[in-house]
Amino acid sequence: MPQQQRVLLIDHSDTALAIITKLISKHISDVIVDIANSADAAFDLLKRNKYNLITMSRNLPGIECHDVVNKIRVELNVRSTPLIVVSGENTGIFDEHLACQYVNGYFDKKLGQKKLVKYILSFLSARSPRAHISGNILYVEDSPTVAQAVKNFLTKNGHNYLLARDAESALLNIQKSFSSNHIQPFDLLLTDIQLDGHMSGRDLIREIRHGLGLGYEQLPILVTTSSNYDEDPKGLNMIFSAGANDVLEKPVKEALLIARINTLLTLRQQYLALNQNDSYAVNL
Repeated sequence: MPQQQRVLLIDHSDTALAIITKLISKHISDVIVDIANSADAAFDLLKRNKYNLITMSRNLPGIECHDVVNKIRVELNVRSTPLIVVSGENTGIFDEHLACQYVNGYFDKKLGQKKLVKYILSFLSARSPRAHISGNILYVEDSPTVAQAVKNFLTKNGHNYLLARDAESALLNIQKSFSSNHIQPFDLLLTDIQLDGHMSGRDLIREIRHGLGLGYEQLPILVTTSSNYDEDPKGLNMIFSAGANDVLEKPVKEALLIARINTLLTLRQQYLALNQNDSYAVNL
């Protein structure tokens, strides 16, 4: 029998907490939803329970967002639980993630509570879903053995992909896809962090975020790494601070890979819906 899933919602609005809790319970009957209307209440719950997902408002009374995240990740040692920051401010998503390290996802409140719940539910998928969103994936991996296994997962679940063997060629492909109105841009980057060549996966991510200016929703990035989260928390911090949306440990498990890909493609789709009148091309 699968272990019951547990979610922690952190928000200063009791009304919002009640609505989101009701919507989550409506879609997943066996999920436990804990709520906290302050950072201190959240810290207390995190000391007593393990969670499958944490969502938190960017604006909590009396404490900065990055202080809450650092407390959760460093002091309370909650390393691998996905954490989503929810904000209604018109701040750049890229700046949001730099300010809040160890964050797995960002959600704009303007999209509405129903879409937020759908986003939350995508993290709680108990089985490998068929790909429900079509998209172009750029996959970067220098190991033929690992690449073949992941390609099989992508093909089996209906995803289209292009394989790049190093960061340099991946960056050229991204520049090309986002600089022309005649080419559909990539919807997701899936990359190993340790790559052959002059650029590492982290270098590639930083160039995408800083050099090309592509934000977290414009080009979501999912990283695979052989590093152990508990043994190398600084390494995980470096990956997130470089600009990754999410991280998966190797060996990659199919169900988790596909669930995370679907989550990030949902984020990409929401971005396109909000920017449907904008050109694909960016200034490169």
